[in-house]
Amino acid sequence: MLTSISSAAAAQDVATEAREDGVIIVTAQRREENLQDVPASVIALTNETLENLQVRNFVDYVAYLPSASFTTGSTGVPGNASISFRGITTGGGLVTSGTLPTVGSYLDEQPITSILGTVDIHVYDIARVEALAGPQGTLYGASSQAGVVRIITNKPDPDSFSARMDLEVNRIRNGDWGGQIEGFVNLPVLDGRGALRLVGWYERTGGFVDNMLGVRTFATSRITQRNDALVEDDHNPVDKIGMRASLGIDLDDNWTVMPSIIAQRTKWDGSFQSDDDNAGELNVAHYYPEFGEDEWYQAGLTINGRIADFDIVYAGYYLDRRIDTQNDYSDYGFFYDLVAGSGSGVVDNAGRLIDPSQINTNRFRLNKLSQELRISSPQGDRFRGQVGLFYQRQFQRDENNYLTPGFADRLSVPGRPGQVWLTLQDRVDRDYAAFAQADFDVTDRLLLTGGVRAYKFDNSLVGFFGVNTTFFGTGVRQCLGRAQGGGPFGVGVAVVPGSPCTNLGVLNPDGTISPKRSKGDGFTYRANATYRITDDNLVFATFSTGFRPGGINRAGTAEAFDADELFNYEIGTKNTFADGRVTLNLTAFLADWKDVQVTFQPPGGSGVVLIGNVGSARSKGIEGDIAWRAGNGFSLTAAATYIDAALREPFVLFGKETAPAGQRLPLTPKFKGNLIARYEAGVGDGMAHLQLAGAYIGQRNPVITTSDLAKTGVLPEYATLDFSVGYRWDDWEVEIYGRNMTDSRGQQSRAARCNINICGPSAADPVGQVYRIYIQPATMGLRIGRKF
Repeated sequence: MLTSISSAAAAQDVATEAREDGVIIVTAQRREENLQDVPASVIALTNETLENLQVRNFVDYVAYLPSASFTTGSTGVPGNASISFRGITTGGGLVTSGTLPTVGSYLDEQPITSILGTVDIHVYDIARVEALAGPQGTLYGASSQAGVVRIITNKPDPDSFSARMDLEVNRIRNGDWGGQIEGFVNLPVLDGRGALRLVGWYERTGGFVDNMLGVRTFATSRITQRNDALVEDDHNPVDKIGMRASLGIDLDDNWTVMPSIIAQRTKWDGSFQSDDDNAGELNVAHYYPEFGEDEWYQAGLTINGRIADFDIVYAGYYLDRRIDTQNDYSDYGFFYDLVAGSGSGVVDNAGRLIDPSQINTNRFRLNKLSQELRISSPQGDRFRGQVGLFYQRQFQRDENNYLTPGFADRLSVPGRPGQVWLTLQDRVDRDYAAFAQADFDVTDRLLLTGGVRAYKFDNSLVGFFGVNTTFFGTGVRQCLGRAQGGGPFGVGVAVVPGSPCTNLGVLNPDGTISPKRSKGDGFTYRANATYRITDDNLVFATFSTGFRPGGINRAGTAEAFDADELFNYEIGTKNTFADGRVTLNLTAFLADWKDVQVTFQPPGGSGVVLIGNVGSARSKGIEGDIAWRAGNGFSLTAAATYIDAALREPFVLFGKETAPAGQRLPLTPKFKGNLIARYEAGVGDGMAHLQLAGAYIGQRNPVITTSDLAKTGVLPEYATLDFSVGYRWDDWEVEIYGRNMTDSRGQQSRAARCNINICGPSAADPVGQVYRIYIQPATMGLRIGRKF
């Protein structure tokens, strides 16, 4: 293992310069290896590839990971995306009391996976993005059930000063202007024993969804709602600003320390939803102001060292994230009133009927501490391995408010005038693990690898959810413990500050309240055999398992849900031909998913969304990538995946089949692929280039249940085409680019703002209100950069 920061910087240069020598260095197995030597399905997007593809965020790079799919959630706001590999997802999910993702996300050594998926890091001065398909539970643990995505930053380089600045301006077709300014500086310090690397960025993404004039009348009160003051073109711009700093210091020849910090703030206005059926494509008619802010920072310390011949790595990180949003929730009041006449109970203090529409505000707080210690034996030994310990604790507080202006105080959540519903809960997840993985060279050609991880999780949830006593049974009717003089349904004991009482928890004999808990332990395994046919060609076979911890439902009387497990079998081959100019990699896989965690709505349409373990599913398919560097400045790369992911047995809830055996798992296309062609040639004193990049995503189901799917419809297939043409000379570079030049309306999700059986198509309204979230329309830009 490389321990000095100068050696680490050299390794990242090798990865960056992969186009020249064909070598890409990755750390997929927690050690530095040639990508073509890793017996696993790994896609690596190097610094150069990321820049050539104009990658700026999560959505950009996932498009070029063939086994990966994603959804941006029902609102499409930034930073709320969730990724899956090989079809291992059921869609859905909550905030505090939801399932964890099936894919682990890492920034360097730090796990940044949470209930909301992963933070959407601006991609600049990044060494590479690594995507590992298939369970990675041995080395990466919980929520690496279906795969891992790792963002590896460029490290400080003590050998020389370097700096760069990039400026960009762009325009979205029929949308607004945008642009960005990015830069980094690398400063050697301490007489060449250390270096400080500073990175900063500001990005403006123009809006492209119009808020149209909306007028509608509520069925019961006959009150008419209008949004004249909010009508605006391109009303959903996004501003993102951030910085990253890392300091690398070689204490001596064997020990290196690297403290680092990264911080980012994203702000947006408007809605990212498109109400095609009622307002038209890329249009919406919403009635309350919508906006949000996602602010986070991560501080950490990585120590690399060597004792005797053993390499030591310690990684400790702290992540703090704060999200505040406001969304229009008018559809809930309108459609429940239309279908069930619920507007008859929405009155003011004088008992008069009022507009029953709602505003949804959410305050999300997360902090996460993770620590890992790894010890590795010499990599040149015939028998070699690594062992480690891992600990993680994350705390999440979710305050979800549903407000109706003017709502009667006596009907509101106690202590919160105008509030129809409140969720205010604290969740704590604790994960512990010990792991080991070893390699044994049976012969010069045959390698055997085995790994095991012992894990334990302890997750808890406590707080309040629901309404005032005058509505259905959820809320203060279920208070645990009663305050003195509180009355039969008075406000009781509140564990979470700001809540009227606690109705999700455990009442102890002494009158105190404890959180509800979900605990579990077990093992994950990995076994691999690799046979090297020649120095440039190998085949491998792998068995691996992955898991996802269980958790607590936010409904106080609902049972906890258990962990689910994945059993994965795959065979593959990696090949290099023509003196490194051609690589070809193929992997076939079959994965059985047991005790699948599924998010569902109980019968009746008004119950709290729950999570349960339901049945099993299977995913099988083949994935591959090919690269050809012709040697005359032309290169061609392609990657594709075919996936058949479906239920193995009917999905049954409350004694009713809601999805049959054979139903496709959601959000994953059967086929996804991309093709990148690039030509470079010397022109004058510089180098010119032309690049074309195309991506195809097949049809997907947005949900898993048959009845919901009939109302949402499918997410149609789409293809995008990007281009760039540019010129480099001396320290300068200029480039004109176009993204999504086909102007495809690629849909990322389809969903209603409330229960699909109410807000979706129904007898009361055959059209309903099913929103689409689209990819960014065709965008043209100009980028100018200079190295210093």
